[in-house]
Amino acid sequence: MSIPNWSSHVRRGGGFWSDGRWYDLHLERRMPLALPMLEELRDALPPLPAGTRVCDLACGTGNGAVTVLSAYPEVHITLLDEDPDLLSVAREKVDPLTLDVEVLQTTIDTDGEAIPGGPYDVVIASLALHAIVGHDVERAEAESRYELLFRSIADGLVSGGHCFVGDHVGTLPLFAQLKAMERAGFRDVDCAWRQDDFFVAAGRLGE
Repeated sequence: MSIPNWSSHVRRGGGFWSDGRWYDLHLERRMPLALPMLEELRDALPPLPAGTRVCDLACGTGNGAVTVLSAYPEVHITLLDEDPDLLSVAREKVDPLTLDVEVLQTTIDTDGEAIPGGPYDVVIASLALHAIVGHDVERAEAESRYELLFRSIADGLVSGGHCFVGDHVGTLPLFAQLKAMERAGFRDVDCAWRQDDFFVAAGRLGE
């Protein structure tokens, strides 16, 4: 067993973000707006009837899924991520809240292919899309990747399905992300909340 060097903590931008338990322990302190963002995402949801199929895309430790289930415990949740350790942490959190859960370990690419496990009624992405697109990407490439990623989400939704994004602005400005969402086929695209670099935005797949 090898324990990571603690000094990663004190480096600028440092930390052990790939470790799910460390991530949850430090999320509120390192990103104080992350939890208010999740609450705003929850409050932006329309009423979700029992059996609504919800995908937590690139779910990480499952904070988005838990937030949805806290308000709508009778939905069907799919946890989708490529990291088995993060999925394990997410499953631990979700299991006490519902028996109606599916776990899919898969890589999420910006290739325009439909996200696995659909069709879904709702896709949520919490602090996920900027990580999938990548941090060190030129503006034009970021726009292309965001549009392809939104197309992947759109192709995994039923007609009239919704996509909710809670994230922070990094690789691409918020307005450009909303326009990429529209080009991917979403309607009623808008920003429900923004504070500093954090935001909640959503759109409905046109019928």
